Amino acid sequence: MPFNRGDRTYYVSDERLKAFKALSTEEKLRWAEELATFILLTRESGKPANQAQPGKPAPEK
Repeated sequence: MPFNRGDRTYYVSDERLKAFKALSTEEKLRWAEELATFILLTRESGKPANQAQPGKPAPEK
């Protein structure tokens, strides 16, 4: 059975939210970029070998 992307939760404590709010704009942007990179890498590692990646043509069959 495939993973249901809507079936997940994530808890963030008030302390963590306050810590994020205290970051500078540059630090928040860096954090967002690092998170986006992480998500992209995890998505790419989960793809079947014959599936095309963004910017790359699909392998010949």
